[in-house]
Amino acid sequence: MATGLEVYGSDGRLLVNMTMSISQHQGDVVTNATGGAITLPDIPAGKRRFYIVVPLVDTQQWKGKKPGVTISGNTLSWQYQHSTWFGQFSANCRIYYGYY
Repeated sequence: MATGLEVYGSDGRLLVNMTMSISQHQGDVVTNATGGAITLPDIPAGKRRFYIVVPLVDTQQWKGKKPGVTISGNTLSWQYQHSTWFGQFSANCRIYYGYY
């Protein structure tokens, strides 16, 4: 049984306790529709990084392309790879990052 904070749903189901891995947002970056990289802050020992890419423009269904993102050590980098055929374009995006 966990000690400390525990949160239960109305159905009695445990939703959160202090031993669960809950995500922690550390920051975000706007891509300006070009490739790039930033240095991330350190994370606590035993935690894992995550990122979420959110378009800031209308992607016009399949034409607007989000960047590919990689994290290596404390570096988050993103790169756009697509053709310009049929009006494809690099979509300006915000990349949220953190750890859990």
